[in-house]
Amino acid sequence: MIGNPLIGIIGFLLIAVVTYDAIQTTLSASNSGPLTNRFINAIWEVFLRIHRRRKSHAMLNAVGPWITISLIILWVSLAWLGWFLLFCSVPYAVVNSTTMVMATALERFYFIGYTISTLGYGDYVPGDNIWRFLSALAAANGLFLFTLAVTYIVPVVSATVQKRQCALLISSLGHSPLHIIQNTCHEGSFPGLADQLASMQGPITTLGQQHLAYPILHYYHSQHSISALPVTLTRLYQALVIIEYACPRLDAATRLQISVIKDSIYQFLNTLHTAFIYPSEREPRFPNFAAYAELPCFDKSSEQIHDHLSSQSRQKLLLCYNFKDGWDWDDVWNSKNR
Repeated sequence: MIGNPLIGIIGFLLIAVVTYDAIQTTLSASNSGPLTNRFINAIWEVFLRIHRRRKSHAMLNAVGPWITISLIILWVSLAWLGWFLLFCSVPYAVVNSTTMVMATALERFYFIGYTISTLGYGDYVPGDNIWRFLSALAAANGLFLFTLAVTYIVPVVSATVQKRQCALLISSLGHSPLHIIQNTCHEGSFPGLADQLASMQGPITTLGQQHLAYPILHYYHSQHSISALPVTLTRLYQALVIIEYACPRLDAATRLQISVIKDSIYQFLNTLHTAFIYPSEREPRFPNFAAYAELPCFDKSSEQIHDHLSSQSRQKLLLCYNFKDGWDWDDVWNSKNR
């Protein structure tokens, strides 16, 4: 293996790919790198399948941080492997610092490890000036990756907290679409609803941009439905669609604010493709809306409400969003606090 120029080319390409992926993931603020996207989604899918067989929201809750750690390990490991292959392409690239004997493959692997971790040289050193320069470049690359990783973790943790805060803010209105409507209708006038929705507009919009910049946020699962953004956001959306459609006494200001919040939700949903979340192929099943139709503020029948909700184009996407986060469609309509 040592002395083969082809493995040097492979190593260089590997270094280039992992460095590009890390930069794209941490600095682009628009999407993760192709390697990162597929890696974290593959890990999540494994645990999601386990969860589907035996429900464990606690397990999914623990997966997010470990996915982040695994991603950092992946970047460092691939960079390590890339530089190792590059330093194996020429026999004299690494030599013993005392005897000047050419290093073995294992010794080169060891040399690259402490070089990219910026620990300095030890028993083995670069063979000549070209490889000294490449060793310095390897150390800079390692430091760069470690720095990117640290600066990436901090905003992800902060955004995760904001994500759960937004979900709890929505849950304060009610733990199901019916409860949200009952708690805010007050005989059909919906007083104060516009102000409550206005306070949610900023957090929802911000979360949309954060999920676009850090798609790994999709894999930070909340153990309880009241703090799970997919569930609470879907509940809010269903309630607003029903109110807007079925309440004839809704004033213009409240109707406008509902429209604004729905637009914010649509903008958030437009970021879901970064986590491979696309509209489901199957239609979501809606509950019986008899309790909704009996509310004094509505003038639509349960069948009309059902048909109107079914006609909304985002329902299949919302169904997939909840499924990909480990929740069932029934959790949206169920008021039980999980």
